[in-house]
Amino acid sequence: MITSLLHTAGQTNVGRARKDNQDAFVCMPLWSDKDALLIVIDGVGGYAGGAEAAALAKESIVQYMAAPTGDTLTMLREAVVYANNQIVKQRQQDPALARMCCVLTVAVANIEARKLLYVHVGDTRLYRFRAGQLEKITHDHSLVGVREDANQLTEREAMSHPRRNEILRDVGSIPHRLDDPDFLESGETDFLPGDGLLLCSDGLTDMITRAQITDVLTQPLSAEEQSTELIRQANEYGGHDNITVVLAWYPVETTVDNGLPAIKLTPEQASPESTTPLKPEDATAVVLTGVAGTTVAPTTGEPAKPKKASLRWLGILMGVIVIVVVAGITWWQTNAPPRVEPDAVAQPAPVLKDSVRSIATDTVRPVPTDSLNKFTLKKQPNSTNKP
Repeated sequence: MITSLLHTAGQTNVGRARKDNQDAFVCMPLWSDKDALLIVIDGVGGYAGGAEAAALAKESIVQYMAAPTGDTLTMLREAVVYANNQIVKQRQQDPALARMCCVLTVAVANIEARKLLYVHVGDTRLYRFRAGQLEKITHDHSLVGVREDANQLTEREAMSHPRRNEILRDVGSIPHRLDDPDFLESGETDFLPGDGLLLCSDGLTDMITRAQITDVLTQPLSAEEQSTELIRQANEYGGHDNITVVLAWYPVETTVDNGLPAIKLTPEQASPESTTPLKPEDATAVVLTGVAGTTVAPTTGEPAKPKKASLRWLGILMGVIVIVVVAGITWWQTNAPPRVEPDAVAQPAPVLKDSVRSIATDTVRPVPTDSLNKFTLKKQPNSTNKP
């Protein structure tokens, strides 16, 4: 069994208002110990078969991604299209499941390439946590989510909006091709040491705010403990829907190339403006949390020894100074004015006429010298409602 070098955890919870759990998740190593497959799937509530759609999507994607067959992002896109069409096929075979579908976010995190690849449909979410900041990577494909992403609604307004569960895209309602417009959102971004990833269903983000999530991810807990705490808080604030959380952390390297132990900086020391010194006994090697490959060379606290070249130039400079001083004294003794006795009569000095030299000055003339990423979604004729 492959064990991922990433620190991962995944949990799902029925919540306080639902009787069944229609969410599903995947949190597993992929093709090596350097990458992981992360998935959150939310079966569309209110329709028979939400749980079946989520389970079928999970099975289809894991099966499709079992072995590398080319570009990873292309594979992810193909896997979601494959899952979509498998659900459509099942709907056609079973009238009782004729309206089942789901929404999902799929990601592959690779710590060797330091890349995050993702595909997204619906209102599940993907966040990246870096240096204390929680950044939303995906866009919500929902009526309210589009307005929130466009800053037309605040986070609190979106969380309490009566139409927040009306989605514009789903997986499984109609057949799709890979090149169909307005179906898949996909992309890639960097994933660096110290970064964290959060994939979640709207059962989490409808209950607790980004600030509350950030507070949990900042706590010195394991990924498993953090996911447990996020679900606990979502239930504490209502638990109106199923709650699913997947976390993955890219661990900060604990050694550098020379094998010396690394020490973590406090936020003040890590700041570029910081003047807080490190003690010499602590300054072996430093890795800045969340900054890939940034190191500070070891120091010993001993003063640097002057180089031989510096000593040679210092001797030359001192010699020049001595020569100048001796020459000055000699000149003064040779050209000093004769001593005037007290009873000598001073003769009037000759009067010199002032002379004026006209100096032409140059005149210098100045020479004249010459998105909001609009995220537009086309609403499908029959938008799906997630009560």
